[in-house]
Amino acid sequence: MFGFGGKNNRRGPIGIALTAQAVYLAQRGPRGGFIFASQELPEGTDPAIPTYHTEVSRAIAATLRSIRFAGKQAVSALPAEMLQYKTLRLPPMPEEDLTQAVAWEAAERFQVGDDQVLQHYNAGEVHQGNEIRQEMILLAADRATVYDHASSVKRAGLLPIAIDATGGALVRVLGPGADATVVIHLGEHTAEIVGARGGRVIFDKPIALVKENDTIDAGALARELGLCLRYMSVTFGVHQPDALWGIGQGATPQFLEQLSSGLAQPVLPAARARALSGIDFPEADPSRWLVSLGLAMRDEHDAVERGAA
Repeated sequence: MFGFGGKNNRRGPIGIALTAQAVYLAQRGPRGGFIFASQELPEGTDPAIPTYHTEVSRAIAATLRSIRFAGKQAVSALPAEMLQYKTLRLPPMPEEDLTQAVAWEAAERFQVGDDQVLQHYNAGEVHQGNEIRQEMILLAADRATVYDHASSVKRAGLLPIAIDATGGALVRVLGPGADATVVIHLGEHTAEIVGARGGRVIFDKPIALVKENDTIDAGALARELGLCLRYMSVTFGVHQPDALWGIGQGATPQFLEQLSSGLAQPVLPAARARALSGIDFPEADPSRWLVSLGLAMRDEHDAVERGAA
């Protein structure tokens, strides 16, 4: 999403994903497949503390020492908690005019100013009354946050060629070729709901998790997710997604069963996704590796990037 230019090496970029606990790296291997490595962050590391980016840089550097990756070019992702998400509808216009129109509308309606970096997904055409509009998903980040994030990657010895969003990375892995896919990405405090059709992001929204005694309230999340699915149904005609995938540290079989009961349709663990068959992950549950994998695949799936400024 936030590109810096540069060509990828023949094995593609190194994908870097961050969680509150660790950094995860992935890259296409020399003989096909992918290679993976991770490094835990010190306990108590949090984006709000001054040393956060220093600790991230150290962890990336340590991961690079643990296994041989090719080249220096990297695609990383800002977690959903670091981004603002808005939706906007514009009249049909040429693709080359969209970026300027999105920036103007964002400044006027959402107070996105010069101290922020703005990008977008073009979710596609929608009906608004008797008119056709283009629905845009806006993603904004503080310019200082983007700079600090890119600097942490550079200090680790890598060249950041782009900073992506987690939604696009997940769709590259779980959404290409499918008619309609929904991914429920569970983080520490937020669930990111990503909808895709034909490999294209059509919905992306973070939802604050309701917890009791550090346990996610599956019923509350199911109600919020039901509203998201209704929006996709009314707006894009996605009445029944082909698959709903649950990923993240809280996506246990028991929790996904509770979520399925609340929705009256199955939410499956990502490990069962056909798109992941044949990939040799470091562990049985691939959830924690999917964002870094999608980032490493950035140069392979143009459909996900289509419409991104």
